[in-house]
Amino acid sequence: MSATPAYSPLDVKNVLWLLAAMAFVLAPHVPRLPYWMAIFVGLIIGWRAWIAWAAWHFPGRGFMLALTIAAAFGVWVNYRSLFGREAGVALLIVMAALKLLEMRTQREVTLSIYLGFFLVITSFLFGQSIPLGIYMLLCVWIFVATMIGFNRVGRSPTLSERLRPAAALVVQALPLMAAFFLLFPRVQGPLWALPRDTATARTGLSDNMSPGGISNLIKSDEVAFRVQFEGNMPPNDTLYWRGPVLTEFDGKTWRMPELSELAQPRYAHTEKLVRYAITLEPHQKTWLFALDVPAELPARVSMLYDLQLRNIVPVNQRMRYEIASWLEYRYGERTYSRYLRYTQKLDEDRNPRTIALAREWFQENPNARAFIARTLQHFNREFTYTLEPPPLEGANPYDDFLFATKRGFCEHYAGTFTLMMRAAGIPARVVTGYQGGEVNPLNKELIVRQADAHAWSEVWLPGEGWVRIDPTAAVSPLRIEGGVNAALGPIGVVNSLIAADQFGMLAQARYTWHLLNSNWNQWVIGYNSERQRQFFANLGLPSVDWRTLGFYLVIATFLVGGAISLGLLVRDRPRRREAALVAWQRYCAKLAAAGVARAPHEGPLDFLARVKSLKPKIAPQAEEITRRYVEARYGAGASREELRELLRRVRDLRPA
Repeated sequence: MSATPAYSPLDVKNVLWLLAAMAFVLAPHVPRLPYWMAIFVGLIIGWRAWIAWAAWHFPGRGFMLALTIAAAFGVWVNYRSLFGREAGVALLIVMAALKLLEMRTQREVTLSIYLGFFLVITSFLFGQSIPLGIYMLLCVWIFVATMIGFNRVGRSPTLSERLRPAAALVVQALPLMAAFFLLFPRVQGPLWALPRDTATARTGLSDNMSPGGISNLIKSDEVAFRVQFEGNMPPNDTLYWRGPVLTEFDGKTWRMPELSELAQPRYAHTEKLVRYAITLEPHQKTWLFALDVPAELPARVSMLYDLQLRNIVPVNQRMRYEIASWLEYRYGERTYSRYLRYTQKLDEDRNPRTIALAREWFQENPNARAFIARTLQHFNREFTYTLEPPPLEGANPYDDFLFATKRGFCEHYAGTFTLMMRAAGIPARVVTGYQGGEVNPLNKELIVRQADAHAWSEVWLPGEGWVRIDPTAAVSPLRIEGGVNAALGPIGVVNSLIAADQFGMLAQARYTWHLLNSNWNQWVIGYNSERQRQFFANLGLPSVDWRTLGFYLVIATFLVGGAISLGLLVRDRPRRREAALVAWQRYCAKLAAAGVARAPHEGPLDFLARVKSLKPKIAPQAEEITRRYVEARYGAGASREELRELLRRVRDLRPA
């Protein structure tokens, strides 16, 4: 006698639904996974589908144990850890896939679905964009539909019978989700303040600059940060967003010094304060961006001697900070002599022709301002601003640029100009950051992209201090006044399509998308304790603590739950006012009065058979009434005239 299995086979369609749902939720993770892991997970899902489709036997426990150990070892070899964001999510993915392979019972199905819900959450560890949020909501919908299919008794449900109740459940959960989002007490930091692996690289400025570095960055249309000004926005040619300051030079590459002094710089200002808020995208570095010169700093931010802003920790997540700056200032008149000597250093053996030319010009007229004007005039007269300059000779790149190619981008001009200043004995340094930006007319927000990356020079002049000199402005003034696209034409496919759109529809769609992203970043991703206080202050509740929020959350939970329950009761109440049902109840009541009562378990056709046997005289009338009722109630339905006819026949019936 063969042993009876301890479990009943799972429905094939339901298993395939679960595998498809798991594939959907794992799809965003695939580009981040090693190739072997993506192939491994795909093979496991395909294997489980074959087991369900062909009724193939499951792998043995020993094989599953060996496969689990091998997968965990592979994760450890690839990430050198089983913990952290990257390694932990990868381990969860392979283990969830292996769970599918041994899934035999309804209990294991439920566990796999719960793992799928948890994988939905892990996607937000890597990104929190609007498309990802919509996609993950669709994944939740599919998983709920899968759960409905597995809990359906009898036949396998159709597509509509899965998706419609699943959509209803998701929609019913949205008000409760919104209540928890708004009222749950926030800790300090944004909603998605989740740990990130510091090894993850991001596109952005570097702590060094050599010819060609920034021009490659210009090709990226990614947003670097967004700015909202209080009041009117300053002119575009004053929007120099200061970033890393480069003072070390080896003949080719400009670098940040290893150590920078934290002494507070001294400066004088001659203009009213400009206040603004910056929403900075993560770039894995500590530097922040601001207009020169910062007057009021955010919390946990320090300013170096060269006006660089440094955050206390790397910017590994989107960061919003408020700051104020003076746009007209005088800074650094009393600079340390040691620092001035440091900003005059250069390698005499590299770029000798550039050094010789600078010293020759300076000897002819040893006036710093005149020498600067002559250098800028030389750039303006003989040089071309281009995004794709020719390659430069490796040993002496600035010689090759100044005397041969004469075609370059901002890093070429800033690096060459700063080198010439140092050759003439003038303290100089390179400043990198961003210049300008694009204004969104829908919300007056300034969007600064990686394409706005820029480099300029600062020279120290007696009696004036550190003075910004932008040699790119001498070559291409349009770059400073209108941006890169204005100077070089549309860069990239998107900008080219927008420029070719005569009706401006693409530009309007782009601005609308940026507006949605801005609000999403501020009120969803950046919904921290401060935003929560601001939200309740706008509602007339200026001071709320965690106890008050907890009380409001309990009340909101009961109200939302009660409203949903009441709606379900109203929706599912017996439809006593339906015309066909009313007619049938009257028909049954007449027959009951005549001694033929319908039993609670008796259907219309069975009741008709009994009526015909007990009351043969009214059999034709009873048959017609029953036929019309069954058609109206359970068949194709009935028109208003047919329902009226059914009511008339019931009214005319005389069973006694």
